[in-house]
Amino acid sequence: MSQPSIVTPAVDLSARDRHARLKAASATPAERLAAMRAIMERSWAVLLRNPQAIARFRRRNFKARAIQSDGGQRGHGT
Repeated sequence: MSQPSIVTPAVDLSARDRHARLKAASATPAERLAAMRAIMERSWAVLLRNPQAIARFRRRNFKARAIQSDGGQRGHGT
């Protein structure tokens, strides 16, 4: 049986995608931060328009940040 040929991802990218990647790679750190900030602001706007979504987000976020109890056994060489 012959091995499947491995194609590098760049070959499969369209010209538009290659251009977007080059543009992103040439952005300054300040430009990258500004772009991320814009994405986060749009994401929050979408999330806040849906009360059920924000409630799920908050539950998941608070659960992830909850202090876990190990019954006082942490660090006792068990």
